[in-house]
Amino acid sequence: MFTFDLAARLKGTGVAVNCLHPATYMATTMVRQTGVTPWSTVEEGGQAILQLAASPAVEGRSSLYFNGLNEARADPQAYDAQARAKLWALSLELAGLKDEGI
Repeated sequence: MFTFDLAARLKGTGVAVNCLHPATYMATTMVRQTGVTPWSTVEEGGQAILQLAASPAVEGRSSLYFNGLNEARADPQAYDAQARAKLWALSLELAGLKDEGI
């Protein structure tokens, strides 16, 4: 949710803001210690991160959501402008910040 608002606020600055869910239950220590069988490898998650950070196909594009290597739709709530405004306001309040109009 935060990604879409931040991307809009930074439009025209040359800064791209995108969101990534790199992989599901990667074979990390945390996942293994919870007793969950890994579904993805750390390498798969790393590949998704590198693609978003360095791929020419993503360069200059903003306000995107990626599930692994694939551009996808985020949860429907992420497209709810009122829900995003509430999240933005609550985030500022909890951080003790004022909206500086970024």
